[in-house]
Amino acid sequence: MADDERQSEDWERIARWLADESTPEERARLEQWLAEDPGRAELVSGIRAAVRRAAFVPAPDLDVEAALARVHERMAADEVRPITSAASLRSRRPLWQSTPLRAAAAVILLLGATVLYRSLRPGSQPAAGPVVARSFQTPVGRADTLQLADGSTVVLAPASRLVVAAGYGERVRQVSLEGVAWFQVRHDVQHQFSVAAGDARVTDLGTAFTVRADPAQPVSVAVTEGVVRLASNAAASPGVIVRAGESGTVAEGVATVVPGGGADAALAWTRGRLAFADAPFVQVAAELRRWYGVVLVAGDSAVAARHLTSEFDGEAVEDVIAVIALALDARSEARGDTITLRSVR
Repeated sequence: MADDERQSEDWERIARWLADESTPEERARLEQWLAEDPGRAELVSGIRAAVRRAAFVPAPDLDVEAALARVHERMAADEVRPITSAASLRSRRPLWQSTPLRAAAAVILLLGATVLYRSLRPGSQPAAGPVVARSFQTPVGRADTLQLADGSTVVLAPASRLVVAAGYGERVRQVSLEGVAWFQVRHDVQHQFSVAAGDARVTDLGTAFTVRADPAQPVSVAVTEGVVRLASNAAASPGVIVRAGESGTVAEGVATVVPGGGADAALAWTRGRLAFADAPFVQVAAELRRWYGVVLVAGDSAVAARHLTSEFDGEAVEDVIAVIALALDARSEARGDTITLRSVR
């Protein structure tokens, strides 16, 4: 059997294992295959962990084999490119509600197939870090999970863009973000991990955290565990320390910590929910555009100045708009994908 055919069979076994469809015999053979090389086991374990984080809602009717066929088509490519096809802006529900474990397994394979395929070849050496910066972008309504060269994990929210610096994992560990992402960072005291976002910089001190960087809004960070340093690019000060359970913002060149302020709401999207805790209208509009593809507009200054506290768990966009309008004491007017809210007072 040719090497390529043997590797294809290996990927099929891995895909079935990730989807929990392996027979006992297949599972035993795969475990033996992984035991033969610790590097294989580490890589496949990383894939499975990423799949579990990417799968918000299980569903049994996805065709992982069809997605795997697309992986095979790309194994010979020189470069893995991110998925860029746009989701329909008229989806009645956010796409995370139809992203099951089986699909997540296939998506992770699709994103990482070329690099991991080469790494898993017998006698191969781990691939070197990229020599040029690489960009990953998600479409409206769909989050994605990336495994960085140093083992750190990024969950990229919909309509977000991550740029990984050239040489990442070798001499630098720097990324830049437009949109929203959650980071689980592998700590390395010799090479600090940093995120450039808008006019702010977040430096990891051994932690997991989410960063939000949307136009016309202060950059914010919410820490899940550990500690980060949050600083303004324009300020000469070293910034502030943000700890687990806290959030922080950078506005007008000043970094501020909010103890216990809104961290749970900021992280709700990683669990398949949208939560707003005294969120300004501009943030609500950004989230609805990111997850549903609709443009929410304030029809007057009174609505634009109001804040929203509410939570959604996969409701249809019409229901979400109705709740928001009621909470903001407004009426809604729809024209295509644009929803205008006007104050009733």
